[in-house]
Amino acid sequence: MNVSINIRDPAGRISGNLTQYRKDFSERKSMNSMVKVKGTPYEQGVMQGTELREVILHNIREVGKKMASDHVDMVRYEEFVKKNAAFLKQAHSDIFEEMKGISDGAEIPFDDILMLNIPAYFMTGYFNQECSMIMARGKATADGCTYVIKNRDMSTYIEQAVIEREYPDGLKIVEINGAGTVTYPASGMNSYGVGVTTTGFWSAKAPSDLEAAEYSHIFLNVHLLLAKCRTAGEALEYVKNSPRMNGLNIIIVDREDAWLAEMTRDEVSIEKDNGSGILFRTNHYRSERLSHLNPEETEYPSTYFRYRRMEEMLGKQYGRIRFQDLFRIMSDHENGVNAICRHPQEGAPSRTISTSLFVLEDGEAWTTLGNPCDSLKYALLK
Repeated sequence: MNVSINIRDPAGRISGNLTQYRKDFSERKSMNSMVKVKGTPYEQGVMQGTELREVILHNIREVGKKMASDHVDMVRYEEFVKKNAAFLKQAHSDIFEEMKGISDGAEIPFDDILMLNIPAYFMTGYFNQECSMIMARGKATADGCTYVIKNRDMSTYIEQAVIEREYPDGLKIVEINGAGTVTYPASGMNSYGVGVTTTGFWSAKAPSDLEAAEYSHIFLNVHLLLAKCRTAGEALEYVKNSPRMNGLNIIIVDREDAWLAEMTRDEVSIEKDNGSGILFRTNHYRSERLSHLNPEETEYPSTYFRYRRMEEMLGKQYGRIRFQDLFRIMSDHENGVNAICRHPQEGAPSRTISTSLFVLEDGEAWTTLGNPCDSLKYALLK
């Protein structure tokens, strides 16, 4: 994978304001992973690329290392990327424009940004041991507020960034996403009051549909959902109809409704909050309709251990769940290699690369980059 620097603005699209934005940033002494962007998709991309350049380069190198270690046939891989890129360009030109903006802002070749955004690198081997999510609201919580939290776990260490977006029509979105990517956010919410998060699903019984590259997303694109949907009901319909090559679990919530959808590449099983105020998943299915696709616990113990541990901890705090309780759950190390808070160990390279929580009623998003146990310190007086 080429990570050489290519300084260019072939279409002359970097406006005077964006040029000044880049100049102002070049004078700053340090970088962070929280970026406020506004304007058109292209302009938002330029701002991301400018502020996150070094982190984006890191992510490109990580993907390159993974493909090298997996001995990927690069001719076939690049052909797959080319087909999927053509689909994105035709079906979602705004996504393509934002990727071009990231490339121009970061002064990194567009092909590298494209490779990062078409995450076929997650399909070059059997991936597991990743991600846990919880929704708690209503009578389950101490204050009645709606909380959604996710641990994003990966063995390819794609560094995350918090992106605050503002569009010309007034729409605002906050996303937690891999720096330099637009296509598979970990979680997010929009100013309409819709919040979303996901966990992956991996099983030999439900292989990816690689032949769908010309007309499908690799994963459900949460960014597009947040840009299009004003209610949880609209988001649920979007989930049902979105073309995809892989399955996953998704929590969708607004102030009225909360849903959990288990998805394969061509089926959806839906669970609605029954009034308990709790929905949660790790990386397997729970529905009668889809659970036959799960890997056996001996194949993938982590997802089952994490699920049971979250169930136990949520049960103990039920009716009294607060902000700090959710971060405590996501920082839990019970069960060692199969813990909720993931640290790389022999035979289990995944680590928690971010923990994101949003409070729907307040419109607030909180994020720890890296393990929550390291990033969020607390002391307890007894």
